[in-house]
Amino acid sequence: MDIPAIIVLVIFVATLIVIMSEKIDETATALFGMSLAGVVLYLGLGISFDTYITLIDWASIMFIAAMLIIVAVAASSGMFQYISLLLMRRTKGNPRKVFVTFLLFVLGISLFLDPLPTMLVMGTFTVEVCSAINMDFRPLLISEVVVANLASIPTIVGSVPNLVIALLTGIDAGLLFIVMMPLVLILFLVTVPLLLWYFRDAWPEDKSYDTEFLFLIPPGSMIKSRRDFYLSIVAMTFLVIGFMMGVQLTAVALLVASGMLVFSQRRAKELIHQMSWETLFFLIGLFGLIVALVETNIVAELGAGLIAITGGNIVIAIIFMIWIPGFVLSPIDNIPVAAVLSELALELGSLNPVVPMALMAGTNIGGYAIPFGDAPNMIAMSLAEKGQKKITFMDFTKVVMPLALLHLIITTVYCISMTLLFI
Repeated sequence: MDIPAIIVLVIFVATLIVIMSEKIDETATALFGMSLAGVVLYLGLGISFDTYITLIDWASIMFIAAMLIIVAVAASSGMFQYISLLLMRRTKGNPRKVFVTFLLFVLGISLFLDPLPTMLVMGTFTVEVCSAINMDFRPLLISEVVVANLASIPTIVGSVPNLVIALLTGIDAGLLFIVMMPLVLILFLVTVPLLLWYFRDAWPEDKSYDTEFLFLIPPGSMIKSRRDFYLSIVAMTFLVIGFMMGVQLTAVALLVASGMLVFSQRRAKELIHQMSWETLFFLIGLFGLIVALVETNIVAELGAGLIAITGGNIVIAIIFMIWIPGFVLSPIDNIPVAAVLSELALELGSLNPVVPMALMAGTNIGGYAIPFGDAPNMIAMSLAEKGQKKITFMDFTKVVMPLALLHLIITTVYCISMTLLFI
């Protein structure tokens, strides 16, 4: 490893440490690290900054931007609140039915939504509805975080880390869903009974809550924009069909996102402002750092070293891809973890196509393993505090840590079993 490579590696590690410390804005840190790496590439290897910028995977950035627009329009339309209210009314106030119904809905929408907007939409609605019927919402908030993350595993649009991994490793969207959806169903069927048992004292089985007021609220009142509501339904359908037909992901996503903005008319500017621009620039910074790692041959050397360590053993590769992001690196935001390990997953993917899928599973599980592992966790805790029923770090950890470990074990066994299909 030459001097430029060593300096780039130091910059990369230092950037991750600062991001993990949360003392400086992560987007600013990533962009600063990328800029420093660009200077090293120019002085050490003669790669101009213009060339350096063009090497960034802009197709992935555009795809993620398009998905953020689609999510912004769908969430702002009130579509999810509308469906949630209809489901809530069918539970008739039975706490166990409320719990299972909400988690089933979170399972469904998390196949298409990142856990962060899922918790922003569902978390807020959960607190409002449960407070209105005097039902403790904290168990639901914690459980929704878990389900929102694990349900994101089988689709490339389920989370931003999924998008990063899929685009950098070339995972086939259809194959991913076929292989990993059964795992999600297994995890869900194992998790819900355990959560019901754990929170058994929160809602006595013989108690029902007064939900008559819910029948007084017209479901249509949840819809903030009928144009955006119907537009979101059509757009989501078109998006899924496009992905299933194997059309280029970026082209489909941009077509759908731009079409939604056009038909949103005057609200287009407002919706664009609602986009998570900090996420985009954060990814640009990270992608730039990854380019620097690639250009200095660090990724190639790490990949070769890892393949040498595994000795071509698929089981070891699967364990590495699941447990490193799912447990060892769980304190770090899962987006940089996904971006960094994707290059290694691409190298190890030559052993078996399930290897990069295992990385996707491990990254999503790592998102809820600890309270400060990801933004949706903090959203749930923040919403609980605003509702005057605080969720402490210990409260969260006691529930999710054992679940995450169980999920990692089940996922490891499942993924190793799935590799047999591709021998």
